[in-house]
Amino acid sequence: MRIAAAAVMAVLGTAYVLLKKRKKGAALACKAGATSMPAILLLAYLQQLGISPELCWSLAAILLYMAADVLLECKFVYGAATFAAGHICMTVGILSEVELTTELVLWGMGAFLLFVGAAVLVLHSYIPRLKKLKVPAFLYVAVLSAMSAAAVAAGLSLGGVSGAACGVGGVSFVASDILLGKNRLGRRRSPVRGALILVLYYLSVYLFAMRIWIR
Repeated sequence: MRIAAAAVMAVLGTAYVLLKKRKKGAALACKAGATSMPAILLLAYLQQLGISPELCWSLAAILLYMAADVLLECKFVYGAATFAAGHICMTVGILSEVELTTELVLWGMGAFLLFVGAAVLVLHSYIPRLKKLKVPAFLYVAVLSAMSAAAVAAGLSLGGVSGAACGVGGVSFVASDILLGKNRLGRRRSPVRGALILVLYYLSVYLFAMRIWIR
């Protein structure tokens, strides 16, 4: 079932790329449908896993990511805001799994500074093009980096396959969004970069769900 879900994600993601210039409505349905697969897997394992804060918050985050998939291409600012709401939900879900020790907080702070620094390093030349959106953009980077930092810190705390999935999921999301920023703000959009953005994004969402059912 897990392999089938991953395969469906790949097929729908590919369909989105192929259709987005010809049939936008169908393309967006494929894009959101691909994101929905990890949520469907979580629901399928609900009886086995039981209801827990991490599962509920993660499901809420994935539903917001699905909405953001569509909004991002209709009104980019609304899509980014919805993604930020999803990141907040995912952060709460991730932190509900671990005990907040001093060591965990320090790991999280270090990862946060690393992710913010990476985003600024890669995107600093595009900042003047943001104009009135500079503050919202910085806030989004902060929320994204906080979520991903929490994922990395929690992953180190959890250990094992579940911890690895959590940590890699966080890093993948940051990498995807940094590349997205470069593609959106740059003068030319790279199809190869666009494909990599999708791969990293879907991988991240899948791994965030996987951290729960793999335990």
